[in-house]
Amino acid sequence: MNYKSYGDLSEDIAASLFKVHGKDYDLVVGIPRSGIIPANMVALGLHIDMMGLPDFIANQPLKTRLRRKEEKSPRAAWDAKKVLLVDDSVITGKTVQEARSAIPENCPCIIDTLAIYADPDGKQHVDFHFYTLESPCAFQWNLFTPAILSQSCVDIDGVLCVDPTDLQNDDGEQYIGFLNNAELLFLPAGRIGCLVTNRLEKYRSQTEQWLKQQGIDYERLVMLDLPSKEERQRQGIHSTHKGLFYKSSDYTFFIESATRQAASIAKISGKAVYCCEDNRVYTASDEASAKKGSHSYTTRLLSASKRKILSGLPSPLKTALRERWKTKKA
Repeated sequence: MNYKSYGDLSEDIAASLFKVHGKDYDLVVGIPRSGIIPANMVALGLHIDMMGLPDFIANQPLKTRLRRKEEKSPRAAWDAKKVLLVDDSVITGKTVQEARSAIPENCPCIIDTLAIYADPDGKQHVDFHFYTLESPCAFQWNLFTPAILSQSCVDIDGVLCVDPTDLQNDDGEQYIGFLNNAELLFLPAGRIGCLVTNRLEKYRSQTEQWLKQQGIDYERLVMLDLPSKEERQRQGIHSTHKGLFYKSSDYTFFIESATRQAASIAKISGKAVYCCEDNRVYTASDEASAKKGSHSYTTRLLSASKRKILSGLPSPLKTALRERWKTKKA
């Protein structure tokens, strides 16, 4: 699965603006919802105004007036001579075509279309595209839409609510207090296909009550059927529990809070997993790279700590410590 984050979107647009520079566009129009953010980025890069499609259709006045030469800036939507109509992606061309069709025939503007990402078979439906991106693909700005959530497994702690602290996670009264009053982290906009959590089955009533209080709608809640936190830790089946359920289900996406679990769930299930902790999508081939990345980060952290320690020591002691560390490494 090809995945693009907000950061990817910003970098990809900045690297590709040359494709639409110098074409005398007066206005950028974003197709709601997914085209609004990229349209803003493109407009800022071109130093011209941007508005949403509904306001353009209604020929609304422009509010920002961002054009470099104020006297040439259109005052209303249809004053623009040349317009760039933007969406985040194109596959079948249906959305772009519907947007074009919604613009009144008496609109005098010349209108070109741009998709930031285009499926190989979809790029024919727009005048410009910045990158070719094969399906299936996922975008950070669309992950939590009703269409995605209804087909997804979603973790609870670290996704819908904050994780419990070490003090709260005592498998007793403190933990029950956490379950009853957990701080909301993300409120879904639609119905979730299945909540899959490592919370123990004995805490189902508290979990269901909290979900009801928050107004979180879901089809199914899958919990871990073990007697205690101690037994859960002994068996160490956190990602196995989630991965095997995901593998045997018809759900097509998993939203997980923790990096290592996300990589392991992807390997077990053979399906895509989005991780909130590092904002990336894992597939079955990514576990090794996740471990390597974690190891690399730890190595860099240790190296930085060593440099900090050495910086405040006299030269003879620095030399002695360096030699000692080299010996241990060898």
